Amino acid sequence: MTEVNSATTDNVMKALNPTRAVYSVIGSLCKNPHLLRDSEIIITEKDFAHEFHQIVFSSIYNIAYSNYEVTKIDEIDLDNYLASFPQHYKIWEKNDGLSYIRKSIAHANENTFKSSYDRLKKISLLRHYVLNGIDVTDLYDWKSTDLKVRNDGMKKIDSMTVNEIIDHYTIKLTKIKDEFNIGQETKSFMAGDDLDTLLDELDEDPEYGNPFTNKFYNTIFRGKRKTKLMLRSAGTGTGKTRQALADMCNASCDEIFDIDQNKYVSNGPSIPTLFISTELVKREVQTIMLAFISGVDEDVIKDGKYSEVVLRRLKKAIEILKRAPIFCEYVNDFSISDIETIIERHIIENNIQECAFDYIQMTPKLSRTMASAFGNHLREDQILHQFSSSLKILAEKYDIFIASSTQLNRGSKDIENRDPSALRGGQATADKVDFGILTFRAGASDHHNLKHILQTGFTNKKPNYSHWVYKNRGGKYSNVIIWTYMNLGTMREEPLFVTDYDFNLLDVHPMDIEYAIEATEDSAEEVPVF
Repeated sequence: MTEVNSATTDNVMKALNPTRAVYSVIGSLCKNPHLLRDSEIIITEKDFAHEFHQIVFSSIYNIAYSNYEVTKIDEIDLDNYLASFPQHYKIWEKNDGLSYIRKSIAHANENTFKSSYDRLKKISLLRHYVLNGIDVTDLYDWKSTDLKVRNDGMKKIDSMTVNEIIDHYTIKLTKIKDEFNIGQETKSFMAGDDLDTLLDELDEDPEYGNPFTNKFYNTIFRGKRKTKLMLRSAGTGTGKTRQALADMCNASCDEIFDIDQNKYVSNGPSIPTLFISTELVKREVQTIMLAFISGVDEDVIKDGKYSEVVLRRLKKAIEILKRAPIFCEYVNDFSISDIETIIERHIIENNIQECAFDYIQMTPKLSRTMASAFGNHLREDQILHQFSSSLKILAEKYDIFIASSTQLNRGSKDIENRDPSALRGGQATADKVDFGILTFRAGASDHHNLKHILQTGFTNKKPNYSHWVYKNRGGKYSNVIIWTYMNLGTMREEPLFVTDYDFNLLDVHPMDIEYAIEATEDSAEEVPVF
């Protein structure tokens, strides 16, 4: 990308300023300010290149939102409003604002508003690309003095949606990135390199990661180790998202309510984390997190009318969550590049050490961009395999732990199908993951298979969920089942015991991983203590 100087900026603003579309949009907004409340109409000051138009739009917006009863805004309304702002009023008068608005209202046509709005947004997008050093002349040659070239380019732009234009340039940048193998690093070394210090290093700092909320996970996977990718898969309503949010809170919150002690207790240092949601919006995410931190059931939180005790617990949980370095993003239609960009941005800006992406699935944009990138239509399993591979590359490139999830096929409930073939979209999705888990509700048939364990009084609770570990790269525990009692209302989980796939009890014990702060000359380093 090239630096855009002030002279070039002026040229860009003049050339990429759709005056007719602006004229139509402003007139339509004056005739019907409620258009601004339409969820499909998103306009900001930045969509206008000329300062006069920016001032007019901001004034219309402020008047419209000052009173819901406003059904029309005319030139007198805008003149009176801007009179209170001397600098803006000078620009209003200089551009003969009264005449401009009067004429734009007279010529506004509700039947052409949508096409004018679309052109405004598209040209605004192109302008922002150019101002950030990206050449857009392959779609619209705004520098050309040939009217036919400009008209042909505008026809091309009019035939595309905003998202298609974004995809067009995203794919171009991604292809360049792929050509230079960014993120696909090749490392060469001798097998005997650095062996003299290896044992001392592992003895001093064993290979463990940040703790999971499920302590059997700590034993089996050795914690949330950096560079590792975990894939949780489960049916609808079995807590995939909630498990991810619980792990994020456990990593980032410095205090958690201990139900046994009936008080908040220290939870170790706060670790920056990122949660990317494709379904849950802000409030849904927040109530789940507050439920986990406070130990108050989410339904109780949603119902309101709290007792004094519950209210105190929730207020404390809010304080904890507000200071926790948990960063959240919501995106419902995405490409691989979109998710990579989000993760990379938070790694660079916020130094996140863990990321949960909820969840790997087909979207229109993902399908469309993959088809464009590979020149043909890939099968769903090929696309999802590529997606999970990209997440693994990011985990290794940035030395972080990434967790994601998928849905399961309908037949996955049958015991004989509880393996990677149960993954919706194909088992290839799990090829690059380090840890693979299938989560199921424990039913009567499971309890029957566990009768020989439950009848011995080994545990005083019947498991209501099971985690089937089908992959554990480099670990000694695989093809095992973690039986657990999980409260989805608070996401508090009590792991009970571990069996093999034949329901034989295994001698596996839960592990606590605690972190102490070890001071160094330059910084404080987090060191695991077992």
